[in-house]
Amino acid sequence: MPKPISKRPRSRAALLCRDTGAALAAALLPLVAAAAEPLPDKNPPPNVVFILADQWRGSALGFMGREPVLTPCLDKLSREALVLTRCVSSYPVCSPYRGMLMTGQFPHSNRVLANCNTDGAKYGYELPATARCWSDVLKDKGYSLGYIGKWHLDSPHEPYVDTGNNSATFAWNEWTTPARRHGFGFWYAYGTFDEHLHPEYWTTDAPREQRTKVNQWGPEHEADLAIQYLRNEGGTYRSGQKPFALVLSMNPPHTPYDQVPQKYVERYAGKSEADLLSTVNMNLTYGVTGRKLALKQIRNYFACITGVDEQIGRVLAALRDTGLEQNTLVIFTSDHGDCLGAHDELTKNVHWDESLLVPFLARWPGHIQPRRDDLLLTPPDIYPTLLDLMGLGADIPGSVQGTSYASIFRDGTGQRPSSAWYMFVPNGQPGLGRRGVRTQTHTLVYFRDGKAPERCEFYDNVADPYQARNIASAQAALVEQLTRDELLPWLRKMNDPWLDGRSPAANDEGR
Repeated sequence: MPKPISKRPRSRAALLCRDTGAALAAALLPLVAAAAEPLPDKNPPPNVVFILADQWRGSALGFMGREPVLTPCLDKLSREALVLTRCVSSYPVCSPYRGMLMTGQFPHSNRVLANCNTDGAKYGYELPATARCWSDVLKDKGYSLGYIGKWHLDSPHEPYVDTGNNSATFAWNEWTTPARRHGFGFWYAYGTFDEHLHPEYWTTDAPREQRTKVNQWGPEHEADLAIQYLRNEGGTYRSGQKPFALVLSMNPPHTPYDQVPQKYVERYAGKSEADLLSTVNMNLTYGVTGRKLALKQIRNYFACITGVDEQIGRVLAALRDTGLEQNTLVIFTSDHGDCLGAHDELTKNVHWDESLLVPFLARWPGHIQPRRDDLLLTPPDIYPTLLDLMGLGADIPGSVQGTSYASIFRDGTGQRPSSAWYMFVPNGQPGLGRRGVRTQTHTLVYFRDGKAPERCEFYDNVADPYQARNIASAQAALVEQLTRDELLPWLRKMNDPWLDGRSPAANDEGR
C-alpha cells in the first residue's frame, strides 16, 4: 500500500512565485488575445476616388489664370495635388476616351473607335465584356467598387430604350448589363443622357426597363450619392472591411449648357460676355457662327463648371470628415475639352487645344508631391500609372498599351514622352480621318478623307498660343521631322491602318 503524500506547507517564496505567476498570466491574457487578432496594416491599400467631368477644357480652371471662371474648390485642391498642365485627351470625344481610360489600350485595340450610338453599333464599337479593365484588377485584389454617373461604353440595341436621348430610329442611351460592368458592384449609372436637370439612372439591380428618374441637377444628385457611398452608414454601399474605388462621372459641362441651376449663373453677374471671353482669341479664331455660340453660351458653360466644382468640393469635404482623406488617391480630369465656337467649332473632336487639352489633378498625401508638371499624359497611360502608384504594377495586364508614369507622379523623376498622339476616325473607316501629335511646343495634324489630296496643319503653340496660323508650308522641314520622329512611331505602336495608305474593311466581328 503506497504511503500517503505529505502535504507540507509551501515556503513563502513558493507562494510568492505562484501568486506572481498568476498575476503575470492574467496581465498577459489581453496581449495574447490581441496577438491572435490581425494587427493593423501599416501600409493599407489606398482607396481611389476618380472624378470625371465631360467636356471641360484644360484652360477653364481659375488657378490657371487663363479664363475668368470660378473654381474655388479645384483652386484649393491644386495646392495639394499634382497638376498636369498638358494632359492630352488624344481622341477628344466621349466613348473613345472612356474606352482608353478603362482598358489602357489604343482605340484600334479596344474597339471603341467612335461614340457608342446607333451608327457605331453597326461596326461593333463598344467596350468588350472580355476586356481586362483596371476595375477588374482591383476587384480581383479585394476592392469594393462603385460607379456613379455617365458610362457611355455600350452600344444601343433595338428595341431602343424609351428615353430622352433616343428616338425610334436612332439611340445613344443604353443599359449596361451586370456582366458588362467590369467589377463595379455598386452601380448607379446611365449610358449617356443629357437632360441635366432631370437625369435618369439604372441602379445596381434594376432591369433594362426600370430607370430611376430624378428632379435634381445631375452633378448635385450624384455628389449626394457619392457622399453617402463614402460615409457608408450601416455598410449599405460597400464592404467596410475592404479598400474601395469610386468613379464619379458627371456629365456637365457637356451640352446643353443652359441646363444648370440659376444660382451658378448668378455667380457671373456683373460681367459681360466680353469680360468672360478672350478678346484676342475672339478676333483671331472665331468666325460668325463660333462668335454667336460663344457669346450666347460662355456664361452658362462657366456656370456649369462652377457648379461641378462645388460638388467636387463637397465630395472632398466628405473624404476629410470621414477620416478617409489621407489614404485616398483622388483624381480629377475630363474626357475632352470644348471649343465652344473657337475656330468656328461647336464643341470637340478636333485637334485644337480647346478640345484636346483637359484638366488633370492627382492628390495622395505623402505619396504624390504637390506641384505643376507639363507631362504629356494620354488616356491609355492613366490605367498603368494608377495601378503602379497603388503598388500593383505587377498586376498590370500585358494587354495594356499605355505607359506608367508613376515615378513622375510621385516626385517628377523618370523618362518622359516627347509627344502625345491625336486621332479622329470616321465610322467604319479606320484608315481615314485625322492623325497628329502635340509636343510641348507644336501641334501637327494630317487630314485624309479618301477623296481630296491629303493635307496637314502645323501650329507653333509658343509663338501662336491660340493656334490661329497654319505654318505647315513655311515650316516644311520641321513638319517632316516631326512626322518621322514623332507621328510615325506612334502610328506603328498602335498598328494603325492609316499606315496602309488606304481604308481597310472595318472589323466586323460581332459584339
